[in-house]
Amino acid sequence: MTKAFERGQHRILIVDDDLEFGCTIAEGLEMRGWCAIAVGDGTRALQLLEMRLCDALVTDLRMPEIGGLQLLRFVRQLVPELPVIVMTAFSARDAALECVQRGAFHYLTKPFKLAELDSSLQRAFEARAARSTS
Repeated sequence: MTKAFERGQHRILIVDDDLEFGCTIAEGLEMRGWCAIAVGDGTRALQLLEMRLCDALVTDLRMPEIGGLQLLRFVRQLVPELPVIVMTAFSARDAALECVQRGAFHYLTKPFKLAELDSSLQRAFEARAARSTS
């Protein structure tokens, strides 16, 4: 895990079974002003999601035991408005379509530029804010 979540910032939960990659993403987001934490499995992510300790979820699609689609389903039941961005090393159009159909805000194919993720997160929070004011 990276540093603990701080109050007053959007808290981004990064889930990737390659924890080193997840931590690199979290550190990059922190350098861009986000508060981010990385975990290496879906079980730990579920615990944090149940405690509602994050404002957005960025998850790998394919992971052992609990994958990104399972996390997405759980989030849609628990916190339907939580932005979810799915990332994967496998660029399959069918997987991307399924993620979006199940409520993912965006889908990124690895490797991606950190600016792409940053922009997706900004758009996700703007869209959520627009929905809450209407």
